[in-house]
Amino acid sequence: MKIALVGGTGDIGTGFAVRWAANHEIIIGSRKAEKAAEGVKAVRQILDQPDQEVRISCAENSSAIAKADLVVLCVPFEHLQSVTVDLRSSYVNQIVISPVVPMSYNGKIFQFTPPAQGSAALLARSLLPESVKVVSAFHTIAAASLQNRAKELKGDTFLCGDDPDALETVAGLAGEIRAIRPLKLGPLATSALAESLTPMLLNVGRRNKIRDAGISIVSEMAV
Repeated sequence: MKIALVGGTGDIGTGFAVRWAANHEIIIGSRKAEKAAEGVKAVRQILDQPDQEVRISCAENSSAIAKADLVVLCVPFEHLQSVTVDLRSSYVNQIVISPVVPMSYNGKIFQFTPPAQGSAALLARSLLPESVKVVSAFHTIAAASLQNRAKELKGDTFLCGDDPDALETVAGLAGEIRAIRPLKLGPLATSALAESLTPMLLNVGRRNKIRDAGISIVSEMAV
């Protein structure tokens, strides 16, 4: 599969590239091609792999999207609307993953601050062509943990989407990340529930000195 990472030069884009490069063709996108090239170099340094052993390339965001089967939005929420509008014409019928979280920090606590649409994923859905299939995922996975390919993440990620086939595709990608369990939460309209877990985890981590906190759903039903 060809996977484009829009704004993929940051921590989370680097993490996805590190985790998926063994099985997929990764295209790191950026507003500037030279910055995307730096992102490729950073991923190769982490993987410590010669060029021929992993398929990682760089491109401007629009070109990366046009080449891809699946796109991951690796941009901060404050840039989501402008980036998505600018790149709308590059999309055809790709699957788009949104791990984007609208939140703020007031110096004491992190808070979930959704847009009028209710969530970042629904905002992206409203801006993208109808042919694009949006799936919300990976809100409970720390970017730093993704970049450490030897680390078992031991947690769950919650998937929200309206297209069953797209959900299965994203679940498969999540399953390639060692020890991550993908769980279907509901339609895209439930994405706010998943997105709000990110500020919750950050608050828990700060107050309890838990680094890269995640979530696991357990069942304790009596037999």
